[in-house]
Amino acid sequence: MAVLRAVDLHKRYGAGDSAVDAVRGVGLELAAGEFVAVVGPSGCGKSTLLHLCGGMDRPTAGTVVVDGVDLAGLDDEALTALRRERVGFVFQFFNLLPTLTLAENVALPLLLAGVSSHGALERARAWAGRVGLGHRLGHYPARVSGGELQRAALARALVHEPALVIADEPTGNLDSENGQRVLELLRSLNRETGVAVLLATHDPLLASAADRRIPMRDGAEVREPAADLLSAVAVKT
Repeated sequence: MAVLRAVDLHKRYGAGDSAVDAVRGVGLELAAGEFVAVVGPSGCGKSTLLHLCGGMDRPTAGTVVVDGVDLAGLDDEALTALRRERVGFVFQFFNLLPTLTLAENVALPLLLAGVSSHGALERARAWAGRVGLGHRLGHYPARVSGGELQRAALARALVHEPALVIADEPTGNLDSENGQRVLELLRSLNRETGVAVLLATHDPLLASAADRRIPMRDGAEVREPAADLLSAVAVKT
């Protein structure tokens, strides 16, 4: 069974002459352990597609099934629970809470799921160790580097053992050295845990690490060799 199956997705914002079709008829499928990159220039609909696949937004038309659950059949409360339990998210700007330590940020998905504070922090410590942050657990986000923030975000995305990780430009706010480290870590965790990863990027180097690429332009999948699109992206960005 596919971890993620999206069929003929459309997303329209607005109405009439001002309507914008951010995603137009895109479909994709991910199996457990797959690492797939959605590629294309800024504004092509990559982030919107990821938001639809991760249940952060609802499509105007089309179907999204995550870990066997059709998202269209879920009300907002059930959709929130599915995201919390079966999906992990990694964002360009980290989205860590500044008033929590790194350990508390990593533990947050477990705490929201009702895991005891002791159990959640124990698992957070274990995951922090796996991403090389065992020595930074007591630090607040303002006191660590961008690369360390993104490693903490990776640990937070995986601490609850999701079926799917959605990574939206995860290296976009990092320098090339830290971006490469985060990429290698994400790929390593993908292989170790078998979690499916759907990643959006306009970085050809990041995309080249994926098992498979889905090129996009103007909201739709591009029916041309991915290498050609990656070359175009490199010129435009």
